[in-house]
Amino acid sequence: MRNDKAVTIFDVARLAGVARGTVDRVVYKRGGVSKKTEEKVLAAIKELNYSANPIASQLASKRQFLIACLIPSARPGEYWASMQEGFESGVAEIRSHAVSLKMYNFDSDNPDSYRDACERILGDKVSGVIMNVVFEDALRAFAGKLEKAGIPYAFVDRKLDDLDYTVYCGADPFEAGYLGAYLLTHRMQVSRIGMIRIQRDPRGQADPNKLRREGFMRYLKDYCPECKVFSTFIPPQDPEGTLQILEEFTAAHPEIRHFVMANSRVHLMRDFLVRHPDPERSVVGYDDLERNLAMVQDGLVEYLVTRRTPRQAHNAVVEFSKCLISGSAPAKRNHYMHMDILSRFNLKDY
Repeated sequence: MRNDKAVTIFDVARLAGVARGTVDRVVYKRGGVSKKTEEKVLAAIKELNYSANPIASQLASKRQFLIACLIPSARPGEYWASMQEGFESGVAEIRSHAVSLKMYNFDSDNPDSYRDACERILGDKVSGVIMNVVFEDALRAFAGKLEKAGIPYAFVDRKLDDLDYTVYCGADPFEAGYLGAYLLTHRMQVSRIGMIRIQRDPRGQADPNKLRREGFMRYLKDYCPECKVFSTFIPPQDPEGTLQILEEFTAAHPEIRHFVMANSRVHLMRDFLVRHPDPERSVVGYDDLERNLAMVQDGLVEYLVTRRTPRQAHNAVVEFSKCLISGSAPAKRNHYMHMDILSRFNLKDY
């Protein structure tokens, strides 16, 4: 049926009408598959003359692979601009295997923009997709279409555990939130915390930092059950509006001395923190953007919970490409990065 290129596990899954993981369980006799489904997979394997041996990997490496990166649009210096640098360095590492990338950007405040980007991907001849979780419902619908089309996908930064993704590269966001709460509260009894959030899409469908917040709140439940968290939302593109909201928020809650931002934009608090210095204030932020690192250096943020942001994108491209090239499931599905805790005392060589 296919003489010009090696058959992969994704081809088998497409023909059998099952998920890639189901084929993997049949091939390696891992169980958990009904007799009827197993027969469909075996029939597809026979029809395609599929083999999971190393020779197939070598043959498959002659193919051309186009990976779609579905990520939010970003300005220079922002989180996803840093991630794009990692994607590009990752593909440079495996350029000899004819792997290329194409960016499909969307407005992270507009679910319609996300769906449009998904449709563009489905209309192009891509070998696989790397994406993160912003609009969960729309992502689930897109993942279903990818699986039906036999297109594998990977997650970076955050994943949905119940989907049939190929690989994930990034930190554990729940654990990152848990760690942030520990750093903010472990030295003293804290009764009030201000959580500063970002104003996102009006329909409330975008919530990329949900798991970090859940981890943060779980730590408080486990160790500081009497602590209360008060939230406010700031407009990310309106510095004067942000300053006014933070001033009003702290005026309404003068007892709050501990603050957290579970997203990557703690640098948006700079004007407020500079204009209203407080030696008793403690702020925890996330992600190693240059403007966030400067906040730590200047003593405005006490701790930054992070990992080298471009590295997770770099790793995602490399690990996902290995699966596409070999046409097989990964030896390791989840590639968790360890988290770094940065303070002004250990920034010098970071």
